[in-house]
Amino acid sequence: MKKYFAFMSIGLLLLSMTAITVAIAAPETTAAEPVLIAEPTLIAEPTLIAEKITADGYYQDMLYPEIEKEIVPLLVDPGYSYLRIKPGESDEMTVVLFNHGKEPLTLKPYIAPKVFSDNMLDEDWVTISPAKAELNNGEKQEFTIKVSVPEDAELDNYDANVFFSDLEGDVSALYPGYNGALELSVNVWLPPNVQIFNSYINDRVEAGSEYEYVIKLKNVADKAISINPEFEVSDDECYGYTAQVSLDEKDVTITAPSVIKAGEKATVTVKVRVPADAEGNLNGRINLNIDDRTMNEWSQKVSINLDVWQQPEDPFTTSFVARTDDPVTLKIISRDYNYGDSSTSSTAPSFDIVLKNADGQVKSVLISSGHSSTVSLSQQSPIYYGIAMDEARDGAMSDVSVSDDSQDEEQINVYQQGSTTYTEVYLADGAVGEWTLEIMPHNTENFEYSVNIGPVD
Repeated sequence: MKKYFAFMSIGLLLLSMTAITVAIAAPETTAAEPVLIAEPTLIAEPTLIAEKITADGYYQDMLYPEIEKEIVPLLVDPGYSYLRIKPGESDEMTVVLFNHGKEPLTLKPYIAPKVFSDNMLDEDWVTISPAKAELNNGEKQEFTIKVSVPEDAELDNYDANVFFSDLEGDVSALYPGYNGALELSVNVWLPPNVQIFNSYINDRVEAGSEYEYVIKLKNVADKAISINPEFEVSDDECYGYTAQVSLDEKDVTITAPSVIKAGEKATVTVKVRVPADAEGNLNGRINLNIDDRTMNEWSQKVSINLDVWQQPEDPFTTSFVARTDDPVTLKIISRDYNYGDSSTSSTAPSFDIVLKNADGQVKSVLISSGHSSTVSLSQQSPIYYGIAMDEARDGAMSDVSVSDDSQDEEQINVYQQGSTTYTEVYLADGAVGEWTLEIMPHNTENFEYSVNIGPVD
């Protein structure tokens, strides 16, 4: 919405400048008089708040043309601030206010609820100085906003608007950067005491089969931590994903320790029985129920997303023409797309091949097979449940160091494996004429093929 508002402002400014240029008529001249070109009118500071990234990471690039100054003369820079604070600590920021109006303004900053926010920032946590200021036309005034979080504060995201004048209302709430208000977000956080090394369980499964998955945990605290994993039904109908069906609790068996000792690792084993009549997508969640303050509700939920594999009854069939009797080489490629750290038990794709020509079926030999994958190097800490993860967990992860123990599951934090490509190559004796090719895929949702007729490299 802010970007849209900025683009509209740019358009209005350009149209205004064009109209001014056209409207200014050249004065009457004689042959001896030169033609005068009107100088463009400069808009007073701040016409353009340049592209910048402030200390709190807020990106701002906005125009504040004359038409906006007439509507809302008080500009707050920045219009949005995000602070991350641990319980018992404080942080502060500075905002600058510009008065573009014709009249002096009396500024009395105060905290007000933010529209559409479920978690209001407690005004007792906030101190604003100065408490009052007079701002004349063309002047600017700095305000310092300090947020002090109590030791017993709940870990969560908190929001509020800081209004500096009497412009409180729907417009001010929706466009705080333009009308005398600051949109303030505070993330109260602590580094997580339990590292979760599988952000979700993602797999391709067959109806009527059973599968086993693991969720790896590590207690990085100096005390023992209790866990009690349980399955939760996932109801996505409210999000419009009616094609997805939740697993039934009776089809999921969880085995896990009740306590993870300080500095130790643990494995949560999840066994899933896919119903014989299952189709489409199955989902659900494992709530690890970690009894620790640093682990909020969504950071310890591991989602389950299973795609029920439907084995085709008939093979893919195509034809090609050979103009020489050179050998026929068939290459088949299938790609398996990985989406972050997940626990999966899928097997590699495979294919049944049938080649036919005018003489009947031709024997083909698998001469090579293999796979390749993309790997990125990353020093990030374990990836938590990404779908529901908010800024609190984004920030928390950046402050958790990665273990130097590279011989166990921490290694996955350094090397992030992407999609994997599987390849099979077949060879058959050639013959001139029309050929038929049949490919029956197993355990894959996609494949591509190529046929080469010629000498084998």
